[in-house]
Amino acid sequence: MCIGSFLNVVIWRVPLGKSIVSPPSACPGCGKEIEPQDNIPVLSYLILKGKCRNCSMSISVKYPVTELITGILFAFAALQTGYSLAFVNYAVLIALMVVVVRTDLEQFIILDEVSIGGTVAGILLALLPGGLDILTSLVTAVAGASFFLLIRAGASIYLKKKNIRTEAPEGFEDEEDEFQGGMGWGDIKLAACIGAFLGPASTVIAFFAAFILGAISGGAMMAFGGKKRNTPIPFGPFMAAGAVLALFFGEPLWNAYMNLLG
Repeated sequence: MCIGSFLNVVIWRVPLGKSIVSPPSACPGCGKEIEPQDNIPVLSYLILKGKCRNCSMSISVKYPVTELITGILFAFAALQTGYSLAFVNYAVLIALMVVVVRTDLEQFIILDEVSIGGTVAGILLALLPGGLDILTSLVTAVAGASFFLLIRAGASIYLKKKNIRTEAPEGFEDEEDEFQGGMGWGDIKLAACIGAFLGPASTVIAFFAAFILGAISGGAMMAFGGKKRNTPIPFGPFMAAGAVLALFFGEPLWNAYMNLLG
């Protein structure tokens, strides 16, 4: 949960170009530095009833939720890997995916520090014993990015041919061109990151799960949420969810699928 608290800082500051090291965390309302006793993950939020001790400004529930989810996923990872170096791979990928969900949902951004930096981290972590070999990690990263690049190219051709233009979400009207093409550049780079960590079989499971989750959610939002077909929906959170599912269940799901084919 402490890592989740740090991820909250990353999610808030990095898109603004601010340091994640200094200054110390402070209330966005009154600017008062948060005291150590008020900075305990989840617990401080509950004790303070979701408000700043100094100015009583309400604190968003997304902060303790991020801390709690990160802690739960880390606990699951520890149960699955035990006392092994494999936990490092799990922990780093989970942390990256938590950041992806928040930044893409809130700002339609997948940070290069997460996607590109994560790809490099995944390839380097393949050097640790017991995981992927570095060549497999590198090849899967390239294949994942290439697959999503082909999707973007195909979607761009189709949308132009049909004269369909995606509407920019509210607040992003000046960046409307960035939402054309059916698949964002951030998604393409994120695909490389996921591939670098998971390897071929689990990456296939991750992408398949992402498309299924995206289709179900998109259909539900159009049916019940009033979303238009040309309104962009962040795909990064679905990719992140697919990656985490594949991380924990990718191998058994792949084996079950192969057994069905056999």
